[in-house]
Amino acid sequence: MNLFITSSRGVYQYNLKNDRISKIIGNWHKGIFKFPSKGFFGTCLSCSNNSNIIFASRENLINSNYEKSTDVIIHIYDFLNGVTKNKIIINNLYDVHQIASYKNFIFITETGKNRIQVLNLENNSIEFFIEIGKIRDDKNHINAINIDDNFLFIGLNNGHKKNLFQNAQIIKIPIQALYQNKTIDGLEAGIIENLYNVFHTHDLEKYNDDYLISSSNLGKIYSYNKKKFIIDIKSWTRGITSNSEYIFIGKSGIGKRKLRHSRYYDGEVYVIDKFNFNFIKKFIIPKIGQLNDIVYFDN
Repeated sequence: MNLFITSSRGVYQYNLKNDRISKIIGNWHKGIFKFPSKGFFGTCLSCSNNSNIIFASRENLINSNYEKSTDVIIHIYDFLNGVTKNKIIINNLYDVHQIASYKNFIFITETGKNRIQVLNLENNSIEFFIEIGKIRDDKNHINAINIDDNFLFIGLNNGHKKNLFQNAQIIKIPIQALYQNKTIDGLEAGIIENLYNVFHTHDLEKYNDDYLISSSNLGKIYSYNKKKFIIDIKSWTRGITSNSEYIFIGKSGIGKRKLRHSRYYDGEVYVIDKFNFNFIKKFIIPKIGQLNDIVYFDN
């Protein structure tokens, strides 16, 4: 019973049985003579190996002075042995956020170029892209993704001046559209759904037969099926996961980009009853910077 938590200062493991917090990967994982990572963002469980957990770190492998990240390292972490057994470098992937695993593929949000890059774990290379329109720039601020046996869900945050801060949206792409393993335009292959009065989304997480969506700036959690907010813990929420009893919601301060690595930011995780949405408790993970994502692992 563990939570794995990504943040701007590394990856942390929280043991729910003994309330123990430990850092398992830090930003200096490449060595002290390399540029440190710019933080860890998306995380998911592996579909192809049930003891593996996958993390994405933001990197500037060529130009360390660029404010946002230009590259990604996908970390394959073996929970049973407590080791990172593989690191897959992906160059020219700008501003990664959430990731999702399906069969032997990892779907990686590329916010900076308004698309998804699809990594094939059999050959550790990018197989194809899912583009959102023709503009390869941060137009919709894609930062949430999930997948099931019927649809790929892509969250459009839309939270900036380029689209007049319109409400968030979801694109649903039928799984069959991905079977040819070739680049597609998600606007042509999928269906766009508006999430009215939902803004600054950051998460898209499976919850029973529903999906939970974080409206981070409001600090509220939205039910995709019910079309309404069901949980309110105030801003700034990032990261949602659950087990058979509880929903776990991450929260942290809204840090300026250049200060997000600061040890003065603490992360919080709120524990919510899964059936009546009542608040149970919260725990603090000190000095982790900005909390970005959470995944529950039941060992």
